Amino acid sequence: MTDWKAFLDGILNERQYKLDEPMSRHTTYGIGGPADCFATPQTKEELKALLSKAHDEGIPVTFIGGGSNLLVSDLGIRGITLCTNRLKPEMECRDTWITVHGGAGTGTVSRFAEKNSLKGFEWAVGIPGTLCGAVFMNANGYGSQMKNVVEEVYTITGDGKEEKTYGWDDLHYGDSDSIFMHNGDIIVGAKLHLAPGNADEIKRNMTEHQISRRTKQPLEKRSAGTMYLRPPGYHVGPMIKECGLIGFSIGDAQVSTKHPDFVVNNGHASCKEVLEVLHEVQKRIMDTFHIHVPLDVRIIGEGVKQER
Repeated sequence: MTDWKAFLDGILNERQYKLDEPMSRHTTYGIGGPADCFATPQTKEELKALLSKAHDEGIPVTFIGGGSNLLVSDLGIRGITLCTNRLKPEMECRDTWITVHGGAGTGTVSRFAEKNSLKGFEWAVGIPGTLCGAVFMNANGYGSQMKNVVEEVYTITGDGKEEKTYGWDDLHYGDSDSIFMHNGDIIVGAKLHLAPGNADEIKRNMTEHQISRRTKQPLEKRSAGTMYLRPPGYHVGPMIKECGLIGFSIGDAQVSTKHPDFVVNNGHASCKEVLEVLHEVQKRIMDTFHIHVPLDVRIIGEGVKQER
């Protein structure tokens, strides 16, 4: 068993890590078992030192951002769970470029763009989590996605030994996919390329998006956002409705009655229950329409694996 206090000595102070920490406290879903060691570095130097030592000693590292598009195993996470949303946030605007470092929230960056009269990122104002998390998963909304605004991405390799800069051609963006979901690099910043705009119009568009989210999405309940990727030529919500699955539940995990692409936590849902609901939806759609609907949520922890 790892002596975490000795392992982290000289890297993080005792306020920057917790042992056997319930991951339900760190996800918008409110779901997840204990992380062996939940670490919150605040600087790149701390992050690099932590990654390097973990690599050298063979300790697994799992990283999360704001925990907003995340489903964590009921058994928790072994090794180090590294949370990047405590990294010191920094934002800079030059001409039509916004450079962001650290754990800045996606909505915060969207409002920073508004203050600088830059358009093209209004759609992200209501997206929870960090900008780096949005870059990681190519977050999308209202007809746009991160790949339309990201110009460069700054990372630290999983072994903590190297800082890297990725240009747009290096990102290999797909639907809720990027190179970072496969290569283990930790995103610590990004540069966005936006366009000059009218501040009043930008603010109006942002307000309309926020109203639309509150009206159409079950924001009053805990969730991880929309849970399915849209197959080309189809909309998932109407297929779920056609299958009679609106309101379908297992335990406290339920297909939302407000927006069927969401599976909400009605109180004490488990990861197992959420996955059972997701799989039943996939099965019924396959049986009825002969279409596979991929999942659009990051699944991590002991005993579970990423699915599509």
